[in-house]
Amino acid sequence: RNTLMRRYKMPLPKDGPDAGYDRDAHRTAFVAFLKFLKGNLAGQTSIRVDAAWCSQAQAIAGFGEFCLPDRIIREEDLAAELAALATTQGHATSPGVPAPVEPGPFMLADIYDNEIEALAADAYQKDYMTFGFSRWR
Repeated sequence: RNTLMRRYKMPLPKDGPDAGYDRDAHRTAFVAFLKFLKGNLAGQTSIRVDAAWCSQAQAIAGFGEFCLPDRIIREEDLAAELAALATTQGHATSPGVPAPVEPGPFMLADIYDNEIEALAADAYQKDYMTFGFSRWR
């Protein structure tokens, strides 16, 4: 956190979000993070690529060094695919897919716009191309 603030001029609150940290501050920090992320994912920063923000292609390549996956499931197909997988294993039902939980004071939907989409697509270009991602919304 300190390195991101000091070296990469990321406008993060020193001790985490406080009462003055509003939606605009969050959006500004997220835009700065996405700009940093583009270089980080390309190996152009001094900070290692963290598993929390690595590309999906990097994650699959990483565990693919140990064992290749039998199946890659797209988010929009997750419920149906998991139910089918449960059936092949002799289960009549499968648990529902939990709703995503976003950490932090604001949801992506609170700050999402064309600029955020363009920066994310630029940073995660390989994922967009490899997996056929389109706009989030």
